[in-house]
Amino acid sequence: MVRQDFAAELGIAVSLRTVEREVAHLRQELRAEARATVRFEMRPGQELQIDFGERRVAIGDRMEKVFFFVATLGYSRRLHARP
Repeated sequence: MVRQDFAAELGIAVSLRTVEREVAHLRQELRAEARATVRFEMRPGQELQIDFGERRVAIGDRMEKVFFFVATLGYSRRLHARP
C-alpha cells in the first residue's frame, strides 16, 4: 500500500525491501509496547485484584485438577491464595 501511494502521489518507485527497512524500527517499537506491562499505582486499600485458576497436582499416586483463588493487593502486591 505504501509503495503504491508513493508511486501514485509522487511518481516514485520504491522497492518492498526499502519500505521494510525504513519501518523496521517502528515495528520493533510496537512489539515492545505490546509486551510491556503497565503498573497502576494505588493507595493502600484502594484495590484488590481477584483471579481464579487451576493446576494439575499429584495427590498420592493420582494427578488431580485443583482450582484456586488468588487475591492480590494493588498497593503492596501481597497475595493470598486458597485452593
